[in-house]
Amino acid sequence: MPKKRKKQQDSIQKAIDYGIDIQMLKDNLKRSVEERLSRHQSALNLVRLFQKAQKNRLKKV
Repeated sequence: MPKKRKKQQDSIQKAIDYGIDIQMLKDNLKRSVEERLSRHQSALNLVRLFQKAQKNRLKKV
């Protein structure tokens, strides 16, 4: 195995050992840029909805 490929494999293994879901990254990169942006926007909208709900909940307390 060439040295560069071995180093790349080691880096990937370190990421996996650290807890990074490499398969999820690979799957995401198969999507188009537009689809990735759309999914990101949906997630961001959900976070903002949760933040708004939390603010409303705190106002009532």
